[in-house]
Amino acid sequence: MFTLVAFLPLVFSFVLFALLAKFAARLYRSSKLSWKHAFVYGLLVMFIGGAGAFVNILGGTVLGSLLGLFLGLTLQLALGGWYLGSRVILPNGEFLGFKGGGVIAVITFGIIFAIGLTAAVIVPLLFGISK
Repeated sequence: MFTLVAFLPLVFSFVLFALLAKFAARLYRSSKLSWKHAFVYGLLVMFIGGAGAFVNILGGTVLGSLLGLFLGLTLQLALGGWYLGSRVILPNGEFLGFKGGGVIAVITFGIIFAIGLTAAVIVPLLFGISK
């Protein structure tokens, strides 16, 4: 039972990423992204992020924060352009294309970055937990 509870943060982050990808698609030109494609995109992002962390640790040399951020953003841009570009539908019925899929991926990454920044910096400052 304890092992299943350990997977809850992973499942939560996967669902959050799919939800935010769908929200980002809606923000960008009122496009539509199906739940199925949003969940597959979230799964792909989680898999690539996990594989990247595994390779980073396996290599013995840990990448710096800025390099890791840049590499992660580049991979998400490429994945979003490839996967979301052919699956997000504009209001006129056309597909978004590689560039638009990349924009949705960057919007999603930005929302997740803002949530992480809020959780790591602003919330502890508001509650006086930071020392």
